[in-house]
Amino acid sequence: MKRREALAALAGAVAWPQVAFAQQPIRVRRITLILANSEDDPNGHERLKLFRESLRETGWVDGQNAAIKARWLAQNPERAMVHAKEVAQERPDVVVVNGTPGLSALKQLKTTVPTVFVVVNDPVGVGLVESLSRPGGNITGFSTFEPEIGGKWVETLLEAVPGIKHVGILFDPNYTGFARLTRAIEATAPRFGVQTIVIEGRNGDAIEEGITRLAGKLSPGLIVLPTVPNSVERQRIFAVTLQHRIPAIYPFSFYAKEGGLIAYGFDNIDLFRRAAPYVARILNGEDAGALPVQAPTKFELIVNLKSARAMGLTIPPTLLARADEVIE
Repeated sequence: MKRREALAALAGAVAWPQVAFAQQPIRVRRITLILANSEDDPNGHERLKLFRESLRETGWVDGQNAAIKARWLAQNPERAMVHAKEVAQERPDVVVVNGTPGLSALKQLKTTVPTVFVVVNDPVGVGLVESLSRPGGNITGFSTFEPEIGGKWVETLLEAVPGIKHVGILFDPNYTGFARLTRAIEATAPRFGVQTIVIEGRNGDAIEEGITRLAGKLSPGLIVLPTVPNSVERQRIFAVTLQHRIPAIYPFSFYAKEGGLIAYGFDNIDLFRRAAPYVARILNGEDAGALPVQAPTKFELIVNLKSARAMGLTIPPTLLARADEVIE
């Protein structure tokens, strides 16, 4: 009898840790996304969807062992600081921040929350990370345009419409990270006999006024830089450029897909897909500041022939042949 009781007690001792382990609650890791888009912007929700799907592939599933919260900046710089303060107070396990304003706000608050940035231009030049190979601190991420693409925008726009004599550069001067990009455009244009004109587009009204002034120049064209106001006000840009028949080139494919004439740039959605494995590595214990900043790898040229016809333009066959997508 005693032997049977002893064996039963031993079996109970072996089984107990297993039961206790099974009853342990799953630790849910919190991830905050600060997105540059407005909440009603389809492109923003596409970014969020792809990030969530890519994170799931790494084993972190929203609603199970991960909880993803999205915050939206639209074009309000003050909202960037508001959301940065919320992150500092809530202290999620990782924050993914889209765009320079949100990252600058987090940097200003000196929050120690591990941070992965997406679509930030020249992060070293504006002092957001120490270097691309070893960003340091609690920040890493995915940078955007190298200055050379500014010259490519000039060349592509002039290939589409050879008679352009004046090129407007539409950007928000608050985004200091675009200084080298702007200089590259200004350095390239004179080689083609083209004069550049800076248009400071801090908001929708300033954007419309600047494009309207550009329309008074001889044979104008427009280069739209990847600032938040330009993204938020893109439908207004399409309408004003169509009204004045000003050919424009844009930095992301969604511009051309929604009505812009030409887009050339990296696949911004792809960066959100690539950001998810970085978040997973941080959740699994790696140091954000030791992960190298990565550059875009996938570029695309999109031409909207419907918009070209509305402006009375004929796009050369050579350019159409090189395009990754032609919208009829």
